[in-house]
Amino acid sequence: MDWEFYILNYIRENLTNDFLNQAMPFFSMLGNGVLWVLIAAVCLAIKKTRPFGRTLTVNLILGVTSCNLILKPIVQRIRPYDLNQTVSLIVGAESDYSFPSGHTFFAFGFATIVFMYNKALGFAAYLLAVIIALSRLYLYVHFPTDVICGAIFGILIALAAYNIDKMMFSDLRLKNNE
Repeated sequence: MDWEFYILNYIRENLTNDFLNQAMPFFSMLGNGVLWVLIAAVCLAIKKTRPFGRTLTVNLILGVTSCNLILKPIVQRIRPYDLNQTVSLIVGAESDYSFPSGHTFFAFGFATIVFMYNKALGFAAYLLAVIIALSRLYLYVHFPTDVICGAIFGILIALAAYNIDKMMFSDLRLKNNE
């Protein structure tokens, strides 16, 4: 854990500035889940984007279940600011455990699903996911391994969601094409 505090403290001591103090809370807020739910709802309402909306919805359900309801309560990792109480937060304290980073989990899950449907937009979505992940470190609310594992789990769950949607609706797609 020492190396993780080294990284967090390095970021805090060397990269903190007024611009990032404004930008990082904004990017972090984008990853809180509300955006992904809104995108899924809008996509489900539009016929052309419904498959993407379905996959995103499956991802959100699997993600909340695996990340928030299973992993966080099992691991119960304390957040870095609770262990290093000398740090002044620029955002409010979180009410759940640290591992894995849910913001990163859902951002990378979203990016993976976008990539599965549209490669060009997927690259942009991955860039946003990386920024959201970095914001969690900048804000001192997650350890680096929380963010790394959040990204890995997010990608894996999104791939599962994509394949689940593909299996569940393949018969429907075949019937619509006849």
